Amino acid sequence: MTIKAWRTLNSREVLRDRWINLRADDCVTANGLEISPYYVLSYPDWVHVVALDPRDRVLLIRQYRHGAGVTSIELPAGGVEPSDADILAAGARELVEEAGYGGRMSLVGVNSPNPANHSNRIHTVLARDVSLVAPPQDNPFEKIESFFVDVDEAIRLPPAARWFRRSRSPRCCWD
Repeated sequence: MTIKAWRTLNSREVLRDRWINLRADDCVTANGLEISPYYVLSYPDWVHVVALDPRDRVLLIRQYRHGAGVTSIELPAGGVEPSDADILAAGARELVEEAGYGGRMSLVGVNSPNPANHSNRIHTVLARDVSLVAPPQDNPFEKIESFFVDVDEAIRLPPAARWFRRSRSPRCCWD
């Protein structure tokens, strides 16, 4: 079975700033149905880091997230910046910025956070043998606490506390 792409008849930018680009497309599905507007959110790609220390504990961060109105427990993560040489560099930068740690980086996988209406990708990077390399960067908009937990404990965190905003990383990262 071949699945055909939709046709875009018109596309207009609704909002653009440093964080987000929202566009409205006028589309025709493969079945000939018109959808107008169909909103698409364009963000920079994201990277999240599964950071393991030499004892195979996972590094987590705790921070307030205004969009959800909660303090969440997450993996170190953030947006890929134009100045990043590649995804591994982006992961290394985020790990140092948010927690002050560095380690041996490798790419685990790439997914879409929501392919229905997001155009970006989320990259999962594994950092092994992480150690403190610098103080975390002070960002007045992010107050972050970092801490290590055993992998089994991280998996057992209550659902309300587990990777609230960030996608859960594949189990293969620490098998």
